[in-house]
Amino acid sequence: MNFDKINKQSEYEDLVNKGIEFAKKTNFSKAETLFLKAITIKNKDDSAYINLANTYLLSNNLKQAKELLFDYIENYKFQRKIANYLGKICFKYNLDKDLKKLFNNINLDASKNTNEKYYLFFLQGCLYQKNNKFEKSISSFEKSILANSKFFDSYPKILNLFEQTNKINEFSKYINKSLKIFNNIKELKILFFYKSLLLYRHKQYSDSNNLILSEKLNQYFSSSEYYLTKLYDLLSKNYEKLFEYEKAYVFIGKRNLVLKNSKKNKEFNKNIINETILKYKKFYTKENFRKIQSKLNSEEDSKLVFLVGFPRSGTTLLDTILRSHKNITVLEEKPYLLNLRHNFFKNKENKLDSLIDITQNEKNNIRERYLSNIKNYYTNNSDIIIDKLPLSIVEIGFIKTIFPTSKIILALRHPCDVVLSCYFTFFKTNDAMANFLEIDDTINLYNNVFNLFENYEHHLEIKYHQIKYENVVTDFKKEISQLLGFLNLKYEKSLEKFYKTGISRTKINTPSYNQVVNPLYSSSIGRWKKYKKIINTEKKLKKWIEKFNY
Repeated sequence: MNFDKINKQSEYEDLVNKGIEFAKKTNFSKAETLFLKAITIKNKDDSAYINLANTYLLSNNLKQAKELLFDYIENYKFQRKIANYLGKICFKYNLDKDLKKLFNNINLDASKNTNEKYYLFFLQGCLYQKNNKFEKSISSFEKSILANSKFFDSYPKILNLFEQTNKINEFSKYINKSLKIFNNIKELKILFFYKSLLLYRHKQYSDSNNLILSEKLNQYFSSSEYYLTKLYDLLSKNYEKLFEYEKAYVFIGKRNLVLKNSKKNKEFNKNIINETILKYKKFYTKENFRKIQSKLNSEEDSKLVFLVGFPRSGTTLLDTILRSHKNITVLEEKPYLLNLRHNFFKNKENKLDSLIDITQNEKNNIRERYLSNIKNYYTNNSDIIIDKLPLSIVEIGFIKTIFPTSKIILALRHPCDVVLSCYFTFFKTNDAMANFLEIDDTINLYNNVFNLFENYEHHLEIKYHQIKYENVVTDFKKEISQLLGFLNLKYEKSLEKFYKTGISRTKINTPSYNQVVNPLYSSSIGRWKKYKKIINTEKKLKKWIEKFNY
């Protein structure tokens, strides 16, 4: 019997336990001393390292915690608990570069020790998903599941990705697989939710609702904001498909109430966009715009097009159709120009009238940075570039300051359908989208946005092409041909198979992801009429119904 070894183990454990007690009492200095002493006794054991790293975190020393664990890996290579804890720290604190460094240091993608790396594959999948690399994300979650089929956390992640990338066969396969593996109540309830979502995607709306009700998912998820909102959303969709419109409206109201009361969403201020619109209406006058343009050179930007419109006006459909043309590049929906606008005004103490004094150099700098940001998304310089960001309709004044000869496409849809759809749609909440949690706020924002647009029409004399969602559905070739004529392009027969482009896109980052992968359908036209007895938006939107000839 090796008494020396036993004594060392006993001393090591004693030091670690005492260190934990001192850490609990917030005596971090004493805890650190004890953990460091323990490491000198057993320099490869994970317990002292992990507790010491945790002590550093508790004392707000993230850098030291991270460096301690990286040093361990560099000295002793892969050790599952150390690598997992370091990965968890990097992910929690959004240290993406450090997470990639960890994956490289342990050679994550090598075949060695794969079964022990299931949690790291999970983190890799989360990182890829965060950076919109969805195919790689799916692959990482698959590796995680292959390494440890009983690690549940990877299943909801991969199921979400399969559903949102319209890989319904894989979605179904993994649901069936997971239901054979897990029997814990919490895990089963989550899987039953995805099963009900699968039934919805298979158009089995009654079966979807019956599963939700029989498994009492509403009650089970009553304290889970994440699943409750998804569940209410699904119930509303099912009831609408079953023509039970009052119930559909009730469940959307319940979903929006949960979102509205969310601690995270309470941080958003729905009034900001409305206040901004009022300021823009006062500022963007003929006189002010003439002052701005009089001292700036005007470059040729007719190949740059901004696709704008109120959300849910068919911009994602147009995006998918237009990107099917060989001479058009549509940028992914990101605030390329709006971020630069934000930086410009931030440097001017957020004074809107500072735009009157914008210099040629400042304008050139914004243009160059914008074009530099988007150059990675297209290779053919002869292409028409379409920047699609619907609510940049509010920023037409700034767009025309920086790119005065650029073109504007205004996507339209019946105002009542747009308002209803915005209220029903499950948006990621921000200051603007917070207006869609109440129907009256949605109507108010719609009115404000188009009052501003009318102001732009009058004072800036903007030239734009108006395209109606309903006309695209009912007379595709005529409507798209006219739009292409505005862009100086010819109609291509391949555009009629635009939904194949939708299918080929890895993930469509809008709420319309499951619609634009199908041929055109007219069922969403006049949807608002089904809810007319419950809410009447027509009167409050009369001005725009008449203006846009609906």
